Amino acid sequence: MTAEVSRRAPVRHRYRQQWWWWALMGLIVVVAVVVGAGSPPRSGTSDERLFALAGRLKCLQCVGESVAASQAPLAIQFREEIRDQMRQGGTDDEILNFFADRYGTEVLLTPPSSGVGGLVWVVPVVVVAGAVLLLAGTFRRWSRERSEHHASDEDVALVADALAAEPRAGSRPVPDPDSAPAPAPEPRSDDR
Repeated sequence: MTAEVSRRAPVRHRYRQQWWWWALMGLIVVVAVVVGAGSPPRSGTSDERLFALAGRLKCLQCVGESVAASQAPLAIQFREEIRDQMRQGGTDDEILNFFADRYGTEVLLTPPSSGVGGLVWVVPVVVVAGAVLLLAGTFRRWSRERSEHHASDEDVALVADALAAEPRAGSRPVPDPDSAPAPAPEPRSDDR
């Protein structure tokens, strides 16, 4: 039985190495995406900054569109107001707060990160972390239970005896002539 355990240990170790390899690759991909995404400029009057800010505001005339994507008259006015405030040197937060104060927090596409709105940011992270921990615990328990169930010496002997008593695959059992079924009667020719 100790020979079986020593043979299994390298196999588990190999799978563990593969798991760490994939985790490392995933981390590299996430870092590359975050670094590659960059962030829009936070100062100046560039169109990139204008559309980044407009993309964070909801068009009040359109359903499900941002101010950046909409061509509604109100969205065009919002973009002009954003451009004017950028020329005056307003920061991103000041510009967004101006619209939130004037039109209410419903105009913001991203919920606030404080108060009840903060739950929108926290709850998904907590749920994903809990699910990962639950899966890790379940897999650890399954592997522990699987490694605890081994056949005893008595079970191995029973299987060996059963296999020895079973006829081999190449040999055919010889039928007993006394128990052979009677041949089927032939049809009569005078029934025609």
